[in-house]
Amino acid sequence: MMCGMFLSAVRESEALPGFARKYNADCSMCHFPVIPRLNNFGQMYRRMGYRTKIEINKDQDLTKVNEMLSGRIKSQFSYDNTQGQIERTQFTFPDLSLFYAGAVSRNFSAWIHAFASNSTSLDFHGHIMGNFGSAENMFMFRVGQMHMLQQEGVGGFDRPTSININPVHLLALTRANVVATGAAAPTGGSTYTFDLRQKGIELAYMHGPGKLGVMISNGLNETGSGVSSVGDIDPQKDYMVFYEHLLDDIASGFTLFYYNGTTHSSTSTTAPRPEFNFNRFGFNVTKVFPVADLGFIELQGGYVRSHDNNPATPVTATTPITPLSVTGNSFYIESQQYLTGYEITFYERYSAINLNGAQPNGIRKDYTAGFVKPLQTWVRLSGDYTYTYNPFGGTGQVLLFELQINY
Repeated sequence: MMCGMFLSAVRESEALPGFARKYNADCSMCHFPVIPRLNNFGQMYRRMGYRTKIEINKDQDLTKVNEMLSGRIKSQFSYDNTQGQIERTQFTFPDLSLFYAGAVSRNFSAWIHAFASNSTSLDFHGHIMGNFGSAENMFMFRVGQMHMLQQEGVGGFDRPTSININPVHLLALTRANVVATGAAAPTGGSTYTFDLRQKGIELAYMHGPGKLGVMISNGLNETGSGVSSVGDIDPQKDYMVFYEHLLDDIASGFTLFYYNGTTHSSTSTTAPRPEFNFNRFGFNVTKVFPVADLGFIELQGGYVRSHDNNPATPVTATTPITPLSVTGNSFYIESQQYLTGYEITFYERYSAINLNGAQPNGIRKDYTAGFVKPLQTWVRLSGDYTYTYNPFGGTGQVLLFELQINY
């Protein structure tokens, strides 16, 4: 709150992130309905390597470093009442981020993100991007460490309006290697999510509002991490094919995707070393409808199909892996309402995730509702309530309030 009071006394231009400073523009140029969601212009600006159409194939001025630097601070207050755990409230500091992003030459761009979570860990990741062609027909590549669709996609895969990432994208049917024994909960083992920052390369062709791409990555190591610097000790690579399309100038669009991956149960170079194969495919879509004298209503939804092929070789002599093949489904539906004049966005979401458990009706269900209210330019206040039903334990409710400042 003290940070918010401080910013209220400074000039508006000093509170704008780097791109807005560069073009002397308001945040609505790229974002809708609230930061950090992107509209059509923002999506195309990111696709073209942080350039506008008139900047394509032109030299860049790198003397104004402040136009490539931005920062973000998040502070939260949470109430957590989860089954089997102590009821608690707490203040958290989930994100302190610094960004360096922008075009550095005629055809190349850079993205660097450094962030600390709750003051206990520091993480760096980034990638180099190359763009060749015109605004209507362009080839693009990215190489480095990148998110797998989530926070960098279209049709619900963009950075979320809500405080937390959609659980369907975060859990993605939870596992690459399911060990279902008796009534035991499907815990442990490797997990795949669309939010993992994996090391690899993306190749894409963009024609107008459409983008067809393929991503090749190291994939998951034996601990389920996509960010570890060690653990990828074989020549196998994961790959994802996707197509995304922007439907209008506001924020509507859809994404189709297929992911195929392989991981192992250990880093051992000798047998036995069970291999786990898995794939995910589905779609995401969002459509925004203007409402006269009111604002906008957005309808959003997505579906993920999961298939995990477990090895016949047991992890240990006493721990067989059954069944050999596990399939599952997950989906979500979401509604958002943006009220013009009040400048406030409400959202409601229902998600259902098949946890691939041994017992019937093993479906996790999440019910989420919240709001986002910009307090000043680049300052937003949001609230988020989620009730989770988890048949394997963890049923409960979480209430979050967050103050976010971008500069």
